[in-house]
Amino acid sequence: MEYKELWSDLDSETKSFFESQSKNIHFKRGEPIYSQGEMPKGIYFVKSGLVGLTILSAHSGKEHLLRFFRQGQFFGHRALFSNEDYHGSAVALELTTIKFVPKDVVLEGIQKNKSLLENVVFVLAKELRRSETQHVMILENQILSRVAQSLIYLKDLHPEHNWTRQEIANFCASTVSTVIKALTELEESNYIKQEGRSISIINRDGLIALQDSLH
Repeated sequence: MEYKELWSDLDSETKSFFESQSKNIHFKRGEPIYSQGEMPKGIYFVKSGLVGLTILSAHSGKEHLLRFFRQGQFFGHRALFSNEDYHGSAVALELTTIKFVPKDVVLEGIQKNKSLLENVVFVLAKELRRSETQHVMILENQILSRVAQSLIYLKDLHPEHNWTRQEIANFCASTVSTVIKALTELEESNYIKQEGRSISIINRDGLIALQDSLH
């Protein structure tokens, strides 16, 4: 979600309060921001860079990529507002700067400002609708998005590894044949280039943008 949706209606006093109580944190590529199972600490706003949210399956023990968070977006809020442990792990996929607002500051702001509470309800309702849509609509473009996300994540964190189609399929919870088809579509759209087993990313920003344009 774009963080303007959370802060847009706030008065200048509330905005100044959050600004004074927040801090900028810098993360290197591959550095964890928080881990699955930890208690929520606050809300994270991406000022620059790219963050990947992954989940470790309790059944298979495999890691799966859920989504990206890019500049202008925020995350960590659902666990905070539901007072539940983080259901996934957040990791920086490149040099990333996060504006972090602690939990107690967020909750104090909600108590003082009705507009913030309304914005929180709006954001959560919008995310719920998107989640329901994703579960109901099992479409090829969603597979395309998952494969695109997985390529970015795997190649950013492990650029030296020549990822096989089977490994990509395992990571994005799909089949090899489906991944091969998706890779062909991505290549035809000039997002990637395939040479034998090797896969090169040509349009990284385009692959990232697929996450939002196809959902």
